[in-house]
Amino acid sequence: MSNKGKIRGKAALAVITAALLAGCGQAGGDAAPAQSGSVVADGTQEVERIEETDGGAQEDKTAGGKTAPEIYEEIEQTVELISPVQMGDDFINNYYGIEPEKLEEYVFVMSEEATSAETVVLMKVKEEGDVEAMCAALQVVVDEKRSEMQDYLPEQFEIVDKSSVKSKGNYVYLVISEQADAILQVIEKGI
Repeated sequence: MSNKGKIRGKAALAVITAALLAGCGQAGGDAAPAQSGSVVADGTQEVERIEETDGGAQEDKTAGGKTAPEIYEEIEQTVELISPVQMGDDFINNYYGIEPEKLEEYVFVMSEEATSAETVVLMKVKEEGDVEAMCAALQVVVDEKRSEMQDYLPEQFEIVDKSSVKSKGNYVYLVISEQADAILQVIEKGI
């Protein structure tokens, strides 16, 4: 089987698995079930790190800052997302190796539509030493989306290709969307 065939097979298996998990539901109330995903890590992209300008004070909330869920609520009020589904602990751990216990809080949203690469992730990492590992994990998301869209949906591939993982202090975030500029503005204002 060719490498592309293996990638497609893994992607199909992941989508089926995620669909089965979606039927199981999830304890905990406000987190929606996982819907789709696969893991393909075959490319790299530079991670953009945004330096803090306030002297780097480490607090649960920056001055005037909001929680990740509050920032996401503002995103939802600012732009119309394409069939957003919030992914839970099991999904982000199983598919991307993100250990939820290393996060103070997070929002991990992917489009339910197979024809959309739209993804919004905002994570607040508990320990600054784990920021780079979380950046690497989100790079896997970018690489996976790039691989999924490259041969099938060129418009979505271009959107993915323009995205990058960013971090500021203990926050790590990724936006893959046609409306990335507006979403990033909300995130950067909120953290």
